[in-house]
Amino acid sequence: MTSRFCDPVAPYPGWLRREYRLSRPVTEEDIASLLGNEDLYVRDTGSCQRKIIHKFGLVELNLIVGEPRIEAWINPESGAYASEYLDALIETRF
Repeated sequence: MTSRFCDPVAPYPGWLRREYRLSRPVTEEDIASLLGNEDLYVRDTGSCQRKIIHKFGLVELNLIVGEPRIEAWINPESGAYASEYLDALIETRF
């Protein structure tokens, strides 16, 4: 299966990209759960809609409903905390 996360663009200069493979496809319920009190942004790429969630300036999650992957961007200036936070988010939901 080919990922629909092509042509990655960092949300901020210098942010690091990670792509996580999931045990199942992303659902709308997953997005609502991960969203919390943050704002949801939607980017229409022509072939799909990416749901984008910024989490406290630490990470940005790019999700596509039905895709068994998540594209994540990490703020490297926050040190290991951002990676640990991202791992915890994904592990608790998937």
